[in-house]
Amino acid sequence: MGYKFYNVLISTVLVMGLPFLPLIACLGSRYRDGLLQRLGLYPSDRGGLSANDRPVWIHAASVGEVRSAEPLIGVLKAHAPKKKILLSTFTATGNRIAKQMADVDTVIFLPLDFFWIVRRALRRFNPALLVIIETEIWPNLLRQAHRRGTPVLLLSGRLSAKALTQYTLCQKFFRGVLGCFTAMGMQSSEDAARIVSLGADARKVSVVGNLKLAAPSRNDNRDGIASVARGEKLWLVAGSCHDGEEAILLEALRLARPQFPNLSLIVAPRHPERFAEVARLLRGSGFTVQLRSATDKAEWFSKDILLLDTVGELADFYALADIAFVGGSLVPVGGHNVLEPARFGKAILFGPHMGNFAEIAGALKRAGAAIEVRGVEDLARAVTGLLADGEKRRTMGRAAAEFAGADQQALTLNWRLAERYL
Repeated sequence: MGYKFYNVLISTVLVMGLPFLPLIACLGSRYRDGLLQRLGLYPSDRGGLSANDRPVWIHAASVGEVRSAEPLIGVLKAHAPKKKILLSTFTATGNRIAKQMADVDTVIFLPLDFFWIVRRALRRFNPALLVIIETEIWPNLLRQAHRRGTPVLLLSGRLSAKALTQYTLCQKFFRGVLGCFTAMGMQSSEDAARIVSLGADARKVSVVGNLKLAAPSRNDNRDGIASVARGEKLWLVAGSCHDGEEAILLEALRLARPQFPNLSLIVAPRHPERFAEVARLLRGSGFTVQLRSATDKAEWFSKDILLLDTVGELADFYALADIAFVGGSLVPVGGHNVLEPARFGKAILFGPHMGNFAEIAGALKRAGAAIEVRGVEDLARAVTGLLADGEKRRTMGRAAAEFAGADQQALTLNWRLAERYL
Protein backbone atom coordinates (compact mmCIF):
# COMPACT_ATOMS: atom_id res chain seq x y z
CA MET A 1 0.00 0.00 0.00
CA GLY A 2 2.84 2.38 0.87
CA TYR A 3 4.53 2.03 -2.52
CA LYS A 4 1.21 2.46 -4.33
CA PHE A 5 0.56 5.72 -2.52
CA TYR A 6 4.15 6.88 -3.10
CA ASN A 7 3.95 6.12 -6.83
CA VAL A 8 0.56 7.76 -7.21
CA LEU A 9 1.87 10.83 -5.41
CA ILE A 10 5.05 11.27 -7.45
CA SER A 11 3.22 10.43 -10.69
CA THR A 12 0.68 13.13 -9.92
CA VAL A 13 3.49 15.59 -9.29
CA LEU A 14 5.10 14.57 -12.60
CA VAL A 15 1.88 15.05 -14.59
CA MET A 16 1.25 18.42 -12.96
CA GLY A 17 4.82 19.48 -13.67
CA LEU A 18 4.94 18.48 -17.36
CA PRO A 19 3.63 21.85 -18.64
CA PHE A 20 6.48 23.55 -16.76
CA LEU A 21 9.29 21.48 -18.33
CA PRO A 22 10.18 24.16 -20.92
CA LEU A 23 10.37 26.73 -18.13
CA ILE A 24 12.53 24.43 -16.00
CA ALA A 25 14.88 23.95 -18.96
CA CYS A 26 15.29 27.72 -19.17
CA LEU A 27 16.28 28.04 -15.50
CA GLY A 28 19.86 27.03 -16.23
CA SER A 29 22.18 24.09 -16.67
CA ARG A 30 21.61 22.95 -13.08
CA TYR A 31 18.09 21.89 -14.08
CA ARG A 32 18.62 21.22 -17.77
CA ASP A 33 21.77 19.08 -17.77
CA GLY A 34 21.13 15.37 -17.99
CA LEU A 35 17.36 15.73 -18.32
CA LEU A 36 17.06 12.80 -20.75
CA GLN A 37 19.23 10.62 -18.52
CA ARG A 38 17.07 11.48 -15.53
CA LEU A 39 14.19 10.09 -17.57
CA GLY A 40 16.09 6.85 -18.12
CA LEU A 41 17.14 7.66 -21.69
CA TYR A 42 20.84 6.80 -21.75
CA PRO A 43 23.17 6.62 -24.79
CA SER A 44 22.80 3.42 -26.79
CA ASP A 45 26.48 2.54 -26.26
CA ARG A 46 25.93 2.58 -22.48
CA GLY A 47 28.92 4.90 -22.16
CA GLY A 48 31.30 2.07 -23.09
CA LEU A 49 29.67 -0.62 -20.93
CA SER A 50 28.72 -3.89 -22.56
CA ALA A 51 25.66 -5.93 -21.65
CA ASN A 52 27.79 -8.46 -19.80
CA ASP A 53 30.00 -6.10 -17.78
CA ARG A 54 27.79 -6.21 -14.66
CA PRO A 55 29.31 -2.97 -13.26
CA VAL A 56 29.39 -1.80 -9.69
CA TRP A 57 26.90 1.08 -9.64
CA ILE A 58 27.92 3.70 -7.09
CA HIS A 59 25.61 6.63 -6.41
CA ALA A 60 27.10 9.83 -4.97
CA ALA A 61 24.65 12.72 -4.94
CA SER A 62 26.89 15.77 -5.22
CA VAL A 63 30.48 17.00 -5.12
CA GLY A 64 31.16 16.07 -1.49
CA GLU A 65 29.85 12.53 -1.91
CA VAL A 66 31.72 12.11 -5.22
CA ARG A 67 34.96 13.15 -3.54
CA SER A 68 34.35 10.80 -0.62
CA ALA A 69 33.63 7.91 -3.00
CA GLU A 70 36.93 8.43 -4.83
CA PRO A 71 39.23 6.51 -2.44
CA LEU A 72 36.74 3.64 -2.26
CA ILE A 73 36.65 3.44 -6.05
CA GLY A 74 40.44 3.47 -6.11
CA VAL A 75 40.63 0.51 -3.72
CA LEU A 76 37.98 -1.35 -5.70
CA LYS A 77 39.90 -0.86 -8.95
CA ALA A 78 43.15 -1.93 -7.28
CA HIS A 79 41.57 -5.20 -6.11
CA ALA A 80 39.48 -5.83 -9.24
CA PRO A 81 40.97 -3.83 -12.14
CA LYS A 82 38.66 -5.42 -14.71
CA LYS A 83 35.50 -4.55 -12.80
CA LYS A 84 33.62 -1.65 -14.43
CA ILE A 85 32.51 1.30 -12.31
CA LEU A 86 29.28 3.17 -13.07
CA LEU A 87 29.01 6.37 -11.03
CA SER A 88 25.73 8.28 -10.84
CA THR A 89 25.18 11.74 -9.41
CA PHE A 90 22.14 13.86 -8.69
CA THR A 91 23.65 17.32 -9.27
CA ALA A 92 25.26 18.71 -12.41
CA THR A 93 28.33 19.90 -10.49
CA GLY A 94 28.82 16.46 -9.01
CA ASN A 95 28.48 15.00 -12.50
CA ARG A 96 31.24 17.26 -13.84
CA ILE A 97 33.60 16.32 -11.01
CA ALA A 98 32.82 12.61 -11.45
CA LYS A 99 33.82 12.78 -15.12
CA GLN A 100 37.31 13.85 -14.06
CA MET A 101 37.90 10.68 -12.04
CA ALA A 102 40.28 8.28 -13.76
CA ASP A 103 38.98 5.04 -12.24
CA VAL A 104 35.34 5.59 -13.25
CA ASP A 105 34.24 3.95 -16.49
CA THR A 106 30.87 5.68 -16.97
CA VAL A 107 29.18 8.68 -15.34
CA ILE A 108 25.42 9.20 -15.50
CA PHE A 109 22.71 11.25 -13.86
CA LEU A 110 20.59 9.34 -11.37
CA PRO A 111 17.25 8.38 -12.93
CA LEU A 112 14.17 9.95 -11.41
CA ASP A 113 12.58 7.67 -8.84
CA PHE A 114 9.65 6.43 -10.92
CA PHE A 115 9.46 2.65 -10.99
CA TRP A 116 9.32 2.39 -14.79
CA ILE A 117 12.33 4.72 -15.15
CA VAL A 118 14.58 3.03 -12.58
CA ARG A 119 13.51 -0.39 -13.86
CA ARG A 120 14.66 0.67 -17.35
CA ALA A 121 17.99 1.96 -15.99
CA LEU A 122 18.64 -1.21 -13.99
CA ARG A 123 17.81 -3.35 -17.02
CA ARG A 124 20.07 -1.20 -19.17
CA PHE A 125 23.17 -1.32 -16.94
CA ASN A 126 22.50 -4.65 -15.14
CA PRO A 127 24.68 -3.86 -12.10
CA ALA A 128 26.21 -6.60 -9.98
CA LEU A 129 26.12 -4.32 -6.94
CA LEU A 130 24.43 -1.00 -6.08
CA VAL A 131 26.24 1.20 -3.55
CA ILE A 132 24.68 4.33 -2.07
CA ILE A 133 27.11 6.82 -0.52
CA GLU A 134 25.84 8.60 2.61
CA THR A 135 22.04 8.58 2.81
CA GLU A 136 20.07 8.72 -0.42
CA ILE A 137 16.83 6.83 0.15
CA TRP A 138 15.08 6.44 -3.22
CA PRO A 139 12.27 3.95 -2.62
CA ASN A 140 11.68 2.72 -6.17
CA LEU A 141 15.37 2.42 -7.03
CA LEU A 142 16.01 0.39 -3.90
CA ARG A 143 12.92 -1.79 -4.36
CA GLN A 144 13.55 -2.55 -8.03
CA ALA A 145 17.22 -3.39 -7.39
CA HIS A 146 16.20 -5.64 -4.49
CA ARG A 147 13.62 -7.40 -6.67
CA ARG A 148 16.30 -8.11 -9.28
CA GLY A 149 18.46 -9.76 -6.62
CA THR A 150 21.06 -6.99 -6.79
CA PRO A 151 22.83 -6.46 -3.46
CA VAL A 152 22.24 -2.90 -2.24
CA LEU A 153 24.69 -1.33 0.21
CA LEU A 154 24.61 1.93 2.14
CA LEU A 155 28.18 3.06 2.84
CA SER A 156 29.38 5.97 4.96
CA GLY A 157 25.71 6.36 5.83
CA ARG A 158 24.40 9.18 7.96
CA LEU A 159 21.01 10.12 9.29
CA SER A 160 20.65 13.43 11.10
CA ALA A 161 18.19 13.98 13.93
CA LYS A 162 16.23 16.34 11.67
CA ALA A 163 16.04 13.79 8.85
CA LEU A 164 14.97 11.08 11.29
CA THR A 165 12.08 13.27 12.45
CA GLN A 166 10.97 13.78 8.86
CA TYR A 167 11.23 10.11 7.90
CA THR A 168 9.40 9.06 11.07
CA LEU A 169 6.25 10.72 9.72
CA CYS A 170 6.06 7.76 7.32
CA GLN A 171 7.91 5.24 9.44
CA LYS A 172 5.98 2.16 8.36
CA PHE A 173 6.70 2.91 4.70
CA PHE A 174 10.40 3.61 5.25
CA ARG A 175 10.78 0.48 7.37
CA GLY A 176 9.91 -1.46 4.23
CA VAL A 177 12.22 0.68 2.08
CA LEU A 178 15.15 0.11 4.44
CA GLY A 179 14.47 -3.60 4.18
CA CYS A 180 15.70 -3.42 0.58
CA PHE A 181 19.25 -2.71 1.77
CA THR A 182 21.45 -5.77 2.00
CA ALA A 183 23.73 -4.03 4.50
CA MET A 184 24.07 -0.54 5.97
CA GLY A 185 27.43 0.85 7.03
CA MET A 186 26.91 4.02 9.07
CA GLN A 187 29.32 6.82 9.93
CA SER A 188 28.80 6.75 13.70
CA SER A 189 27.02 4.89 16.47
CA GLU A 190 24.50 7.76 16.59
CA ASP A 191 23.71 7.32 12.89
CA ALA A 192 23.40 3.56 13.41
CA ALA A 193 21.00 4.02 16.32
CA ARG A 194 18.85 6.46 14.35
CA ILE A 195 18.48 4.22 11.31
CA VAL A 196 17.60 1.26 13.52
CA SER A 197 15.00 3.39 15.31
CA LEU A 198 13.54 4.22 11.88
CA GLY A 199 13.05 0.53 11.24
CA ALA A 200 16.27 -0.89 9.82
CA ASP A 201 17.16 -4.45 10.80
CA ALA A 202 19.89 -4.05 13.44
CA ARG A 203 21.59 -7.19 12.10
CA LYS A 204 22.24 -5.38 8.82
CA VAL A 205 23.67 -2.23 10.45
CA SER A 206 27.31 -1.62 11.35
CA VAL A 207 29.55 1.38 12.01
CA VAL A 208 32.19 1.90 9.31
CA GLY A 209 33.15 5.57 9.71
CA ASN A 210 33.00 8.56 7.42
CA LEU A 211 34.53 8.23 3.94
CA LYS A 212 34.98 11.99 3.82
CA LEU A 213 37.71 11.50 6.42
CA ALA A 214 39.44 9.16 4.01
CA ALA A 215 39.12 11.43 0.97
CA PRO A 216 42.56 12.18 -0.50
CA SER A 217 44.07 15.65 -0.40
CA ARG A 218 44.20 16.78 -4.00
CA ASN A 219 47.14 18.73 -5.35
CA ASP A 220 46.04 19.30 -8.93
CA ASN A 221 46.70 23.04 -9.04
CA ARG A 222 47.79 23.91 -5.52
CA ASP A 223 51.50 24.46 -6.10
CA GLY A 224 50.81 26.71 -9.07
CA ILE A 225 48.32 28.75 -7.07
CA ALA A 226 50.73 29.12 -4.16
CA SER A 227 53.45 30.36 -6.46
CA VAL A 228 51.41 33.43 -7.46
CA ALA A 229 49.57 34.14 -4.19
CA ARG A 230 50.56 37.50 -2.73
CA GLY A 231 52.56 36.75 0.42
CA GLU A 232 51.74 40.06 2.10
CA LYS A 233 48.01 39.39 2.08
CA LEU A 234 45.89 37.54 4.63
CA TRP A 235 43.20 35.35 3.13
CA LEU A 236 39.75 34.48 4.43
CA VAL A 237 38.52 31.67 2.17
CA ALA A 238 34.75 31.20 2.22
CA GLY A 239 33.65 27.97 0.56
CA SER A 240 30.25 26.61 -0.55
CA CYS A 241 28.41 29.87 0.14
CA HIS A 242 24.66 30.27 -0.30
CA ASP A 243 22.38 33.22 -0.98
CA GLY A 244 22.62 35.68 1.89
CA GLU A 245 26.07 34.63 3.08
CA GLU A 246 28.12 36.70 0.66
CA ALA A 247 26.52 39.89 1.99
CA ILE A 248 27.45 38.87 5.55
CA LEU A 249 31.01 38.12 4.47
CA LEU A 250 31.32 41.49 2.75
CA GLU A 251 30.19 43.36 5.84
CA ALA A 252 32.51 41.31 8.06
CA LEU A 253 35.39 42.12 5.70
CA ARG A 254 34.46 45.80 5.93
CA LEU A 255 34.52 45.66 9.75
CA ALA A 256 37.83 43.78 9.90
CA ARG A 257 39.70 45.87 7.31
CA PRO A 258 40.57 48.87 9.60
CA GLN A 259 42.53 46.53 11.87
CA PHE A 260 43.88 44.31 9.07
CA PRO A 261 44.05 46.32 5.81
CA ASN A 262 45.82 43.44 4.05
CA LEU A 263 42.89 41.06 4.70
CA SER A 264 41.34 39.80 1.45
CA LEU A 265 38.53 37.41 0.66
CA ILE A 266 38.11 34.40 -1.61
CA VAL A 267 34.45 33.50 -2.17
CA ALA A 268 33.29 30.20 -3.67
CA PRO A 269 29.51 30.02 -4.21
CA ARG A 270 28.06 26.54 -3.80
CA HIS A 271 26.05 26.57 -7.04
CA PRO A 272 27.51 27.62 -10.42
CA GLU A 273 24.25 29.24 -11.52
CA ARG A 274 24.82 31.89 -8.84
CA PHE A 275 28.22 32.98 -10.16
CA ALA A 276 26.88 35.95 -12.15
CA GLU A 277 24.59 37.06 -9.31
CA VAL A 278 27.41 36.93 -6.76
CA ALA A 279 29.77 38.76 -9.13
CA ARG A 280 27.27 41.64 -9.34
CA LEU A 281 26.95 41.74 -5.55
CA LEU A 282 30.70 41.79 -5.03
CA ARG A 283 31.29 44.46 -7.66
CA GLY A 284 28.70 46.68 -6.02
CA SER A 285 30.37 46.42 -2.62
CA GLY A 286 33.07 49.01 -3.14
CA PHE A 287 35.84 46.41 -2.95
CA THR A 288 37.95 45.55 -5.98
CA VAL A 289 37.00 42.17 -7.42
CA GLN A 290 38.72 39.59 -9.60
CA LEU A 291 37.06 36.59 -11.25
CA ARG A 292 39.03 33.36 -11.25
CA SER A 293 37.79 32.46 -14.74
CA ALA A 294 38.33 35.85 -16.37
CA THR A 295 42.01 36.53 -15.78
CA ASP A 296 45.43 34.93 -15.92
CA LYS A 297 46.74 33.21 -12.83
CA ALA A 298 49.20 36.04 -12.16
CA GLU A 299 46.27 38.45 -11.58
CA TRP A 300 44.07 36.28 -9.37
CA PHE A 301 45.35 37.75 -6.12
CA SER A 302 45.68 41.38 -7.20
CA LYS A 303 42.32 42.58 -5.84
CA ASP A 304 40.47 42.72 -2.51
CA ILE A 305 38.21 39.81 -3.43
CA LEU A 306 38.65 36.78 -5.67
CA LEU A 307 35.45 35.12 -6.87
CA LEU A 308 36.09 31.42 -7.41
CA ASP A 309 33.67 30.97 -10.31
CA THR A 310 34.89 27.47 -11.20
CA VAL A 311 34.02 23.95 -10.08
CA GLY A 312 36.31 21.52 -8.29
CA GLU A 313 39.06 23.90 -7.17
CA LEU A 314 37.88 24.90 -3.71
CA ALA A 315 40.30 22.55 -1.94
CA ASP A 316 43.24 24.17 -3.72
CA PHE A 317 42.23 27.56 -2.35
CA TYR A 318 41.41 26.25 1.12
CA ALA A 319 45.06 25.21 1.23
CA LEU A 320 46.06 28.88 0.99
CA ALA A 321 43.70 30.16 3.65
CA ASP A 322 44.73 31.88 6.84
CA ILE A 323 41.15 31.30 8.02
CA ALA A 324 38.49 29.11 6.39
CA PHE A 325 34.75 29.71 6.55
CA VAL A 326 32.41 26.88 5.58
CA GLY A 327 29.18 28.07 3.97
CA GLY A 328 25.60 26.90 4.06
CA SER A 329 25.82 27.51 7.79
CA LEU A 330 24.88 31.16 8.36
CA VAL A 331 21.63 30.48 6.50
CA PRO A 332 19.39 27.46 7.22
CA VAL A 333 20.88 25.07 4.66
CA GLY A 334 22.61 22.57 6.93
CA GLY A 335 26.26 23.32 6.26
CA HIS A 336 28.86 21.68 4.05
CA ASN A 337 32.01 19.61 4.35
CA VAL A 338 34.17 21.01 7.16
CA LEU A 339 36.76 18.30 6.65
CA GLU A 340 38.28 19.86 3.53
CA PRO A 341 39.79 22.87 5.34
CA ALA A 342 40.47 20.70 8.41
CA ARG A 343 42.62 18.40 6.30
CA PHE A 344 44.83 21.37 5.40
CA GLY A 345 45.25 22.39 9.05
CA LYS A 346 43.18 25.57 8.91
CA ALA A 347 41.36 27.42 11.67
CA ILE A 348 37.69 26.93 10.76
CA LEU A 349 34.62 29.12 11.17
CA PHE A 350 31.02 28.15 10.48
CA GLY A 351 27.55 29.35 11.37
CA PRO A 352 24.91 27.75 13.60
CA HIS A 353 23.15 25.80 10.80
CA MET A 354 25.41 22.73 10.56
CA GLY A 355 22.72 20.06 10.87
CA ASN A 356 24.07 18.02 7.94
CA PHE A 357 27.42 17.71 9.70
CA ALA A 358 26.31 18.14 13.30
CA GLU A 359 28.49 15.41 14.80
CA ILE A 360 31.63 16.47 12.95
CA ALA A 361 31.04 20.19 13.61
CA GLY A 362 30.48 19.51 17.30
CA ALA A 363 33.61 17.37 17.51
CA LEU A 364 35.71 20.05 15.81
CA LYS A 365 34.47 22.65 18.28
CA ARG A 366 35.23 20.37 21.22
CA ALA A 367 38.71 19.73 19.81
CA GLY A 368 39.37 23.48 19.67
CA ALA A 369 39.63 23.38 15.87
CA ALA A 370 36.56 25.44 14.93
CA ILE A 371 34.52 28.41 16.12
CA GLU A 372 30.79 28.83 15.59
CA VAL A 373 29.77 32.36 14.55
CA ARG A 374 26.24 33.73 14.46
CA GLY A 375 26.27 36.82 12.27
CA VAL A 376 28.23 39.73 10.86
CA GLU A 377 29.70 41.10 14.08
CA ASP A 378 30.45 37.64 15.47
CA LEU A 379 32.19 36.67 12.23
CA ALA A 380 34.24 39.88 12.11
CA ARG A 381 35.21 39.46 15.77
CA ALA A 382 36.34 35.86 15.21
CA VAL A 383 38.34 36.78 12.10
CA THR A 384 40.15 39.71 13.72
CA GLY A 385 40.78 37.72 16.89
CA LEU A 386 42.41 34.87 14.99
CA LEU A 387 44.46 37.17 12.79
CA ALA A 388 45.70 39.03 15.88
CA ASP A 389 46.62 35.78 17.65
CA GLY A 390 48.73 33.73 15.27
CA GLU A 391 49.48 31.10 17.88
CA LYS A 392 45.79 30.43 18.51
CA ARG A 393 45.21 30.21 14.76
CA ARG A 394 48.03 27.69 14.38
CA THR A 395 46.85 25.68 17.39
CA MET A 396 43.36 25.46 15.89
CA GLY A 397 44.85 24.39 12.58
CA ARG A 398 46.87 21.61 14.20
CA ALA A 399 43.79 20.38 16.06
CA ALA A 400 41.81 20.39 12.82
CA ALA A 401 44.48 18.40 10.97
CA GLU A 402 44.71 15.87 13.79
CA PHE A 403 40.95 15.43 13.77
CA ALA A 404 40.79 14.97 9.98
CA GLY A 405 43.51 12.34 10.12
CA ALA A 406 42.13 10.46 13.11
CA ASP A 407 39.75 8.06 11.32
CA GLN A 408 42.16 6.16 9.10
CA GLN A 409 40.03 3.02 9.44
CA ALA A 410 37.04 4.47 7.58
CA LEU A 411 38.22 3.46 4.12
CA THR A 412 39.23 -0.02 5.29
CA LEU A 413 35.91 -0.68 7.04
CA ASN A 414 33.79 0.61 4.16
CA TRP A 415 35.82 -1.44 1.68
CA ARG A 416 35.56 -4.62 3.75
CA LEU A 417 31.79 -4.30 3.82
CA ALA A 418 31.60 -3.71 0.05
CA GLU A 419 34.05 -6.52 -0.71
CA ARG A 420 31.68 -9.14 0.74
CA TYR A 421 29.19 -8.53 -2.06
CA LEU A 422 31.46 -8.18 -5.10
